[in-house]
Amino acid sequence: MKLSCLIVDDEPLARAGIRHLLEQQAQFVISAEADNGADALKLAQLHQPDIIILDVELPLLDGLTVLQQLRHQSAVILCSASADYAVQAFELSAVDFLLKPFNAGRFQQALLKACHRIIGSLSQNGNEATPRYAERLTIRDPGRLRLVEVKDIRWIQSAGNYVEIAVYSQPKMYLLRESMASLQQKLDPALFARVHRRYLVRKQEITELRPGEKGDASLVLKCGSILPLSRRYREQLAAIFS
Repeated sequence: MKLSCLIVDDEPLARAGIRHLLEQQAQFVISAEADNGADALKLAQLHQPDIIILDVELPLLDGLTVLQQLRHQSAVILCSASADYAVQAFELSAVDFLLKPFNAGRFQQALLKACHRIIGSLSQNGNEATPRYAERLTIRDPGRLRLVEVKDIRWIQSAGNYVEIAVYSQPKMYLLRESMASLQQKLDPALFARVHRRYLVRKQEITELRPGEKGDASLVLKCGSILPLSRRYREQLAAIFS
């Protein structure tokens, strides 16, 4: 999944710097750029970007006015060389406020907040009475952010304060800083089952159960991986093998 971005700054070098930072991360695509507030509003309405990186000091309309008049619910990151606008930025529900000049690490933090805002807003859509589970996870790789679709997950393994996530699309496992218990609450129990204190697996990925000698067992997955199944969680898979 790619997130579209609108860059708004009246300084060409500033736009070029932001463009360079976004181009380092494959999950972001630049839909348009503007050098004034009036064009920013028009382009935001036309492209409806997921994220807007918006300078405060702009000709025609300043960034705060643009933020107030936006019709599309984009995640907005406000930027300025003056810290005086920080309070107003958050009062207007900006995702983050970047004080110029900012480095790549600080920009990535702002993008991560924007991703969380977008995922949170998606989870709130639809029937509020129906439990909403995560459709994608935001993972921090060195120098970039990745959005991993939940439908791409095969199985998950606990690794201390982290979890390792195996996916269909590539052999590499993603590392996410989150506990297994916390992540399990975000995933649909109709699709995923806890099979061991260290493992969570997509149910449709299981092809075989191999009983052990002491009530435990092993699970064989379509990909060929073999995971342990403890007695504590065995009943959760009864429907699959009944």
